[in-house]
Amino acid sequence: MARETKKPNVQDILRLDAIAKNLKVKSRFEDSTFTTDVKAACLARVVPVLKKLLPCTGEEIAIGLGESLCLKFEEVHGPHDVVKLEDHYLKGKKEIGFAQLRDELENPGVDALLFQRMHAKAGDPDTWVAVLNLQESGSKAYWNRFHELSHRIAEPPQKILPLRRHQFEASNPVEALMDSVAAEMAFYEPVFRPLVADYARNNRLSFEVIEQIRQQYAPTASLLSTMKAIVRYWPRAAASLTAEFRGRLSSPGTDPALRVTSQGHNDYANRKGLMFFPNMRVPIGSPIHQAFVSGEQQNAVENLGNWETSSGKSLAAITVFTSACLINGRVYAVLSI
Repeated sequence: MARETKKPNVQDILRLDAIAKNLKVKSRFEDSTFTTDVKAACLARVVPVLKKLLPCTGEEIAIGLGESLCLKFEEVHGPHDVVKLEDHYLKGKKEIGFAQLRDELENPGVDALLFQRMHAKAGDPDTWVAVLNLQESGSKAYWNRFHELSHRIAEPPQKILPLRRHQFEASNPVEALMDSVAAEMAFYEPVFRPLVADYARNNRLSFEVIEQIRQQYAPTASLLSTMKAIVRYWPRAAASLTAEFRGRLSSPGTDPALRVTSQGHNDYANRKGLMFFPNMRVPIGSPIHQAFVSGEQQNAVENLGNWETSSGKSLAAITVFTSACLINGRVYAVLSI
């Protein structure tokens, strides 16, 4: 199910225009090529650095890009980390922007803060400081690093603003754009696609394979982000889903069932018709449903023709290999031909 992006407000439009100007992108945010153009321009700026890092892992890419952009990552896991950052930057380096750190991080919706130090000298490795708010969960640490790198690459200097808060709302046009850029760097194609292809030669797409790739490329990456990236580069038709127990989209309290959210599919899946209706119910015979009920990982072949909507529509009668696992009440699944 594609996420809808809300209509840009005036502030969003100003930021999107500033991004285009900073990257020397000719298209505007209304144009169909805008996201592609921004991604290409951002990659063009960092490719020289990435080439020097090869061969490398995703973790090494984050470190290398941070160093090249004079961007230092700081993580906040609890109040003690806030105190340390205040002592270091506010008291030690007289960066007044950090006086807002405590208040900003009390908002659980703030995923990260990007500071531009006012007293930094040219070439200081911490000219920019990205503070990642990991107080509720550390699972997004890997992705958040690349999201902040994307802001640093795409947006012009903040000048008089000591900080910029980031709430990673998929519906926000600026944040959605930065996520698109982050995906290109977090799972850098010249490194990640060959790695996925190596595993695909002798393996079906399963969570055992996903975990092996994750450990080799980026152990701190989340399961969801790794799963989506692998599906994107899998050399055969593949799609990824999550499933949760809920009601209809139009009436959340009606007809509760295990229902899916599409997390993505590759170009091969488009050609084969391997796609799903939004919020579709999972049939009882599917390995996805079995994983939900048993709590154990399931790997099995199924026919998608058995997937039907309440109105009688069914999916294409495609035989797929499904791998599914349950984590914290949510089923993660990958399906491949």
